[in-house]
Amino acid sequence: MDACLAGRQPVCIEGMDIEIQAQHVDMQPEWRRLIDERLAALGERYPELIRAHVTLKRGRHHRQGVEQVDVLANAAGRTLRASKQEEDMTAALHAALDSIERELAAHHEQRRHFTKVPGPRPQGTVATIFSDRGYGFIRTAEGEEVYFHRGSLHELDFDSLTIGMPVELEVEEGERGPQASRVFPVGERAAT
Repeated sequence: MDACLAGRQPVCIEGMDIEIQAQHVDMQPEWRRLIDERLAALGERYPELIRAHVTLKRGRHHRQGVEQVDVLANAAGRTLRASKQEEDMTAALHAALDSIERELAAHHEQRRHFTKVPGPRPQGTVATIFSDRGYGFIRTAEGEEVYFHRGSLHELDFDSLTIGMPVELEVEEGERGPQASRVFPVGERAAT
């Protein structure tokens, strides 16, 4: 089924996938602008933000009269969720996005205090690149496939990556398996 027919509006904002879905409510241009502006600002401030799925719902019961916004966001190494209900959709959007921003700030601060393990980083080679989506996979020396996102690159330009390029990486456990929290050119340990 076509994503647009299902009420979903996938877009991409500078390295971040955004999907907006409206259920039992017509998407208003001002809501769309609010979502785009807030997520673009969050993406600039927190480059580890990879993907966001926003669902706008109108309560079906007239007595309830509640507008609900659910946000599911993926940041490097973590899935963030917020669900807020308000009498007005704009207020529900602000509340849900404020909640995601607070969680992102806490996650960002936690990642800032990441302790480097002494010694050399594991090495691998770029195995797959999905340039239109901003991510790919690195094959380690042990043959393991490790996910990476353009936001995890340090001293590397995503658009200049090539299949087979050697890299060093720091691996953490993600929602769906191992993922690179940071990716470096080979031999850049002293510079970071």
